[in-house]
Amino acid sequence: NTYLFLKKLGELKRNKTKAKIISITGSSGKTTVKDLVGNLINFYGKTYFSPKSYNNSYGVPLSLSNLENNHSYGVFEIGMSKKGEINNLSKIVKPDIGVITNVAEAHIENFRSLDEIAYAKSEIINNIKSSGFLIIDKDGKYFNFFKKKAIKNNIKVVSVGLKSNADIHPVKIKKNNYFTFLKVNVFNKIYKIKIKNDQMIKNILISLAILKLLKLNIQKIINKIKDIKVLEGRGKVYKIKINKKRFNLMDESYNANPLSMKSAIENFSNIKKNGKKKYFLFGDMMELGKNSHIYHKKISKFINNSDIDKTFV
Repeated sequence: NTYLFLKKLGELKRNKTKAKIISITGSSGKTTVKDLVGNLINFYGKTYFSPKSYNNSYGVPLSLSNLENNHSYGVFEIGMSKKGEINNLSKIVKPDIGVITNVAEAHIENFRSLDEIAYAKSEIINNIKSSGFLIIDKDGKYFNFFKKKAIKNNIKVVSVGLKSNADIHPVKIKKNNYFTFLKVNVFNKIYKIKIKNDQMIKNILISLAILKLLKLNIQKIINKIKDIKVLEGRGKVYKIKINKKRFNLMDESYNANPLSMKSAIENFSNIKKNGKKKYFLFGDMMELGKNSHIYHKKISKFINNSDIDKTFV
């Protein structure tokens, strides 16, 4: 059985490695955070992070199988479409640091409520190493639920968020046409960071939390953050020329759920028009179950409050 062999190989590689292991789950942003963290930690020591979105029952053991003796760090994402999956996969990964990015209606056709999705995401806490860490969003609805479960499991909690009561939070956000300038408080130490994309702020906070917990010198990569490339299908901008007409195409096609769609619209709105038009091509959001039409209808409010000129569905 090739799958059982792959799973066993992944387990053996995980048990042999001396690398510090970070595992990321959540309804959206997993791959972006995984790539950002993997690229940044790579400046400190040889780091393996899974290619693309290898986050399911094949992708996770396949990724673990690529861990080698000379890797100092490993960064893996864990996805799910039904309950129990995160528990099974994180049992193999056994992270030193776990991250839950957020909870949203992704794959809600397999769940009765958002609470059930949050409970399924919390399965990662079952398998974080004892005295390990959980990084969670202080602004999220389920912060206290995740925190209580972590403390019960002898796992330390680190909070990130936009408000000042989070362990890691921005104290100042300033923008110009090209960059967003952040002043970030990381456990009462201030860092100045320049980024190209507003939607990356929470991802940056999570990355800084991980660097801090790994006892790495954050100052070393401050100037590298702005140069980390955006992944295909996640807000990457292409300059297109057709029949002497030029336009920019922003590709957000990787995945669609209500949270990622709202984020994509906000990202699109933050780009200055400079007298040009904005067109939005809106495909279906899948796996939203019987209330799918309601979730689609709600998106219209975000479109109407944006500066989009025309929407195609």
